Amino acid sequence: MNIWNLILAVLPPLLLAYYIYSRDLYEKEPRKLVLKCLFYGALAFIPIFYIELFIIEVFSVGKFELLNSVFLFSLIGVALVEEGVKFFILIKSPYKNKDFNEPYDGIVYAVMISLGFALVENILYVIGGGLEVAFMRMFSAIPLHAACGVIMGYYVGKAKFDKSNKSYNITLGLTLATLLHAIYNYFLFINQFIIITFIALYIGIRFSRKAIKEHQENSPFKHEN
Repeated sequence: MNIWNLILAVLPPLLLAYYIYSRDLYEKEPRKLVLKCLFYGALAFIPIFYIELFIIEVFSVGKFELLNSVFLFSLIGVALVEEGVKFFILIKSPYKNKDFNEPYDGIVYAVMISLGFALVENILYVIGGGLEVAFMRMFSAIPLHAACGVIMGYYVGKAKFDKSNKSYNITLGLTLATLLHAIYNYFLFINQFIIITFIALYIGIRFSRKAIKEHQENSPFKHEN
């Protein structure tokens, strides 16, 4: 793997991470905690890899031939595993931190975890596929992971500060992030109707922009600046 491939593998997730961090307009999160979430996301690649491997081995034999259904594999074997592990890290670490003190923080921390995972995944894909894969993922898989992180973080941010709808918002965040990821993967896996893959990505990005704007507008720190 040459240096340019490495740069193209690492730079897109880091630039997206910086963009999301920079959109925290009124009360920046501690850099140490932000970097910690990126690191946890990168580490998440290890359990995700082994869980997905386990699912492939167990559910592709006998009466459990889950892999015969590409959509179910996309949903359960990939999307739910990846988004579920990211969600677990989000709830167990930054969610309980005192610095998680406004709804937008949910987006910041969820995206950092997502892009930490995406960074490791991207390096491995680019090692195997080279420059072409690096360019392709720059405009597809990396924005997808970020969009899933925004969706999850948007609802977790709402849950943190709206106790009456906490369970609903948390469940919705995980569900929508998982479904977006599954639809994206499904049409990619079957190598048909690829346009739907990018429509799903477009919808995720559009929602992300609106979610970011809404939490910015509703920041309790807005009028202090």
